Amino acid sequence: MKRRDFIKNTGVLTAGAMLASPATNLAGFYAPGNKKKVAVVGTGVRCVFMYGRDLLRDYSDYIDLVGLCDINPGRLRFAREFIGTGCNIYTDLDELIRNERPETLIVTTEDSAHHEVIIRGMELGCDIITEKPLTIDEIKAQAILEAERKFGRKVIVTFNYRYPPYRAKIKELLMAGLVGAVTSVDFHWNLDHSHLTRYMRRWHGESNRGGTLWVHKSTHHFDMINWWIDSDPEEVRAYGMLERYGIHGPFRGKNCRNCAHTGECPYYWDINGSAVDKGLYADNEHYDGYVRDNCVFRPQIDIHEKHSALVKYANGAVLNYSLNGDSDHSGYWLAFNGTRGRLELRMGGYPRKEDVDLVFMPNARTTNEKAQIIKAYHSEGGHWGGDPLMMDKLFKDPTMPDPLGQEAGTRDGVMSILIGVAARKSIAQHQAVKIAGLTELTPMVKRPV
Repeated sequence: MKRRDFIKNTGVLTAGAMLASPATNLAGFYAPGNKKKVAVVGTGVRCVFMYGRDLLRDYSDYIDLVGLCDINPGRLRFAREFIGTGCNIYTDLDELIRNERPETLIVTTEDSAHHEVIIRGMELGCDIITEKPLTIDEIKAQAILEAERKFGRKVIVTFNYRYPPYRAKIKELLMAGLVGAVTSVDFHWNLDHSHLTRYMRRWHGESNRGGTLWVHKSTHHFDMINWWIDSDPEEVRAYGMLERYGIHGPFRGKNCRNCAHTGECPYYWDINGSAVDKGLYADNEHYDGYVRDNCVFRPQIDIHEKHSALVKYANGAVLNYSLNGDSDHSGYWLAFNGTRGRLELRMGGYPRKEDVDLVFMPNARTTNEKAQIIKAYHSEGGHWGGDPLMMDKLFKDPTMPDPLGQEAGTRDGVMSILIGVAARKSIAQHQAVKIAGLTELTPMVKRPV
């Protein structure tokens, strides 16, 4: 089934919109005590675990999962069984909304299809919770902005990287003026080869499907910086390289299951060794042609392994950023330089429970303070404890106070991807690219509430 059959594109609000709930207010999706109807579109790993099994396990007192939707009927059947739900499954989004009347759609499709599902869902009267990135380019982003304004719905982007307790602590310290006015940020993130290889096997390795890691992965990082320093990006100058994967490989095969080089390839992966991956993907690829264990040396790979960018912000701060996937190390280094001092942390690997040391070094010429180590913490749950905190806000008590502004909307989603979009353009054009003019959004010195 083609995606154009999955999403029926229309230019006007249809009668189907009258079937869904009226527009919610900005206080949150759900009133206390109400169980609201939600449906998930796109049945990959994020759906079956986070927005499927975990959603039913932890939030069934607050939501009813009324439907699953995907272009792949085999994957739908496996997802329903794995999640443990008796909900109906659909290969047609309009039919799902017409029959089940969900108040909220959760979007976990391939990145390139986010805008289609988001826009059609709003057109038919649904609020939206979408996985990051919001979308993959400025044209699709502008279409989402226009649709949200036209149909009066609400879009939340699930930036779970804002929610881990130690990152909230950083936001609190910056808001309290610990470093003064932020003048520059250093943010350098390493993905080890194992992590990057998982992207290269999937559709993420093809820029027309995932927008490159400048968008798919770095949207998290750019959103955090936008949020932390509370300003919008203004201009981007970037460099990127692909040197190990794609056409640079010494050999290639059809996929890992059908390759003559499994004994010599350092990236060989047996998809049949994972019951979930086999059940979701390998057993059902004949429906839609999506191969989950693709060759990492296939010529279609056109994303970068190494990324470097200089981002100028509207408030005068600059971000020195890198994302390096050609590494045997995972972790990152982050530092905020300000008029009162410097706040720094280093994270090796992906620990879940260990404490985090935030090191503050005051400027000797502007303060008499001494250097100090500030303890911050992880908590239980995925993404350093961020996932359950975000899920509580989304599904358990959307009206809970949000003093740090951790919930992200459409503007946040657009501004985060535009840095990556501008970076791609900068690499192609060999020049700096301005954010203004890419969409209707104008960069602001201070982000609007």
